[in-house]
Amino acid sequence: MKFLPYKISQEKKPLFIYLPGMDGSGRLLESQRALYQNFEVRCLHFAHDRASDWHGLIKPLIELLEREVDKGNYSGIYLCGESFGACLALKLVEMIPHLFDRLILINSASSFYRRSWLNLGTLITSVIPETIYYGTTFILFPFLVKISAIAPLQRQILLDTLQSLHPHTVSNRIQLLDKFQLNFPKIKQFSKPVLIIASQEDSLLPSVEEAQRLKQFFSQSLIKILPHSGHCCLLEKKVNLQEIMHKYSFLH
Repeated sequence: MKFLPYKISQEKKPLFIYLPGMDGSGRLLESQRALYQNFEVRCLHFAHDRASDWHGLIKPLIELLEREVDKGNYSGIYLCGESFGACLALKLVEMIPHLFDRLILINSASSFYRRSWLNLGTLITSVIPETIYYGTTFILFPFLVKISAIAPLQRQILLDTLQSLHPHTVSNRIQLLDKFQLNFPKIKQFSKPVLIIASQEDSLLPSVEEAQRLKQFFSQSLIKILPHSGHCCLLEKKVNLQEIMHKYSFLH
């Protein structure tokens, strides 16, 4: 577990910590280049981690943050989690809420329990040969993206990222999502601003319904619905996270 290579700016900027989806690569934020102009960006990479429970995944993440994030060096710290990464973000604000000034949740996979058919992924990835598994990524692709909204280069990057995942890693993360639970008393103690983004045309998860559920746990929360977006919305040509944050007065 590490942050992808980054450049340190000479000026004092807010820190933007991005926790990626199930791929764990951190590469897919590259399409949101405006963020890099206005923030110090750190993208988490945990593509090969196979922790057996949430504690095993969160503990090294907290250790990484404690080593590399000195709050005094930044004008604010934004924590952004997408899909699986949103579950990681929720666990972090349960355990170390004092570190973060803003929280952004995008198509949170905390709604996984509402899609019981997705548990079949654990069985499939544990029994089929690897060569066949890598072929199934083409079948999953339309569930993850709204293909017409994504440029060809971004489609290829996503496909390459999905095919780089070992099936056992995928199976393990599906099991983690199946066991995911929120500590409601701790979550409700997070009093900083929260922006919850959900895609109306998410074919993988009921993200709009989950956004409305999550909103009730935070005292300062806003929901932004993307009416024409799919699950991997940050890859879409018309989705600009920086502009969304500005429109909702979410910049520090």
